[in-house]
Amino acid sequence: MPPMPLLRARRVASLVAPVLLVLGVMSAIDASAAPSTGATSTVIVSAGADAAGRFAGTARLPGCSGGVVRWPGALDTDRAVVITNGHCVRSPFLGAREVLVDQRRWTRIELLDASGEVARTVRGVRLVYASMFRTDLAVLSLRETYAELAGSGVEPLTLAGGGPSRGDRIRIPSGYWTEQRACATRGTAYRLHERSWDWWRSIRLPARDGCAIRGGYSGSPIVSRETGLVVGIANTGYVGGRRCVDSACEEDRRGRVRMVRHMNYGQQTSWVLGCLDGGRTFDLGTPGCRLAKPRG
Repeated sequence: MPPMPLLRARRVASLVAPVLLVLGVMSAIDASAAPSTGATSTVIVSAGADAAGRFAGTARLPGCSGGVVRWPGALDTDRAVVITNGHCVRSPFLGAREVLVDQRRWTRIELLDASGEVARTVRGVRLVYASMFRTDLAVLSLRETYAELAGSGVEPLTLAGGGPSRGDRIRIPSGYWTEQRACATRGTAYRLHERSWDWWRSIRLPARDGCAIRGGYSGSPIVSRETGLVVGIANTGYVGGRRCVDSACEEDRRGRVRMVRHMNYGQQTSWVLGCLDGGRTFDLGTPGCRLAKPRG
């Protein structure tokens, strides 16, 4: 299969750069089938508070990165949640309109402390949600509670109520690689297309201005450097090749399509908050929930 931009990575002698930033390592997938990761520059940020706790809340999944998040109304006794990309949870990738909900899983996940050391190895026991339509998102429920994670030094992240604006300073810590990129966003793309997938309001992450993410960054949280809140997750990047096939392409409100050189992308996470019943329970039936729902 021709290379795609998903940023999932394969930890072998050399890196494969598929378009979908299955920025993680899709061990069971030919990396050429993952979304592209763009440039492989190794610029790593280490400034101020970012350096002191840059990896707090990050996670390492098979072939991908992720983040431990805590819903606004969650209790210490609630099972903890990890978010990553939808393209990180299955081989082959999900279909263009496919949505998975409430499936049993047994996923090994390493949770990192603020310095990037493995604080605890856990199991994702339930796939709460996964889709690559409108967004590229998966929500995994762990068997461990927030209280249990806190006892191991794991600090969950918090989702922002909205996406970033053009020029906002962000950082992207990868739990898979234990490295970080940082840049100022270039706003959002109205629609983003890659092969048959269609994503809405994707966050632009300029590779040449510090966000040169690579395979293995898929699912990495995009964190505001002003607020410390998660505004998105990285998912795909520029690798050249065919427009909308080997690299993602943007479509504006007038239907004009273009492929932007050296531009990587992430998906917004604020939509998740609109699908929480009482701020605590993920429920696609919550009034105002904008995430894609299963057909039928």
